[in-house]
Amino acid sequence: MLRATGASVIGPVHRQARTPNQDAMRVGGVRGGWFAAVADGLGSRELSHIGSRLAVQQARREWSGQLNADDARASIRRFYQSWLRALPAAPAGTYATTLLAASCNANGICRLAQLGDGLVVYRTAGEFGVLSGALHGRRSGFSNETDALGVTKSFSAWRTRRVALVEPGDGVMLMTDGIADDLRPERLEAFFSHVLDQAGRRSRRSGRRWLERQMNSWPTALHSDDKSIALIFLDNR
Repeated sequence: MLRATGASVIGPVHRQARTPNQDAMRVGGVRGGWFAAVADGLGSRELSHIGSRLAVQQARREWSGQLNADDARASIRRFYQSWLRALPAAPAGTYATTLLAASCNANGICRLAQLGDGLVVYRTAGEFGVLSGALHGRRSGFSNETDALGVTKSFSAWRTRRVALVEPGDGVMLMTDGIADDLRPERLEAFFSHVLDQAGRRSRRSGRRWLERQMNSWPTALHSDDKSIALIFLDNR
C-alpha cells in the first residue's frame, strides 16, 4: 500500500527570535497516489517564508497530475508561471525559495523535481539512489547563494527523475537542508531506512508527530535552521 507523511518545524534560534518558519511542507493524496513537496525560503530574502508556502501550494496544484507527464520542461514552466502569478506585488526575488517535489500515481510511478539545496533520496526495486549529482557544494551564483525560485530561471538548474516504487520498502524522501546538511553521505541509506520503518509503524498523523519530535530534538548543537521532511513509500507490512 502506498503511504505518505511529512512534517516541518522551526529551528530553536528562529523560534526564540519569533521568526516565521521559512520552510514549508505539503503532503496530499492524488487519485489513489500521493503528492509531496518541501521548500526552504532563502534567509536573505525578506518574504521567503511566503514564497516557500506558495511554492508547495502551487506545486501540488500544477503537478498532482502534470508532474507525471513526459515533458518535464513544459511542466516546470507551467508551475513557475503559476508561482509568479500567486505572488503579491513585490519583486519575485523577495520571495526566493528552493523546492523539492514528488508526485506518485496509484501504480507507484513517481516523478521527482528539485531546484536548489536539500536532498531527494529514493529506493526503487530495492536500490537506493540520490537525485542530486552531489550531496554538498551545490550552491552557485553571487554570494554563494543557492538556485531558487525567483532567482534562477534556467531549466538546466532543475534536477528531475522518474522512479518506480515496486517493492515493500521502496520510497521517496524529500529533505530541506536543515536536515540534509547534517547527514553524512555514508549514512544516508540507513537514515532513509530508519525513517521509513518508523513511519510504516504509525498512522499518517502519528508519523507526523514522530517526525516533529525527532526534528525538535535534532542532535546538532545550537542548530537554528528550520527543518522539513516528506516521504512517500510502499509499506512493508
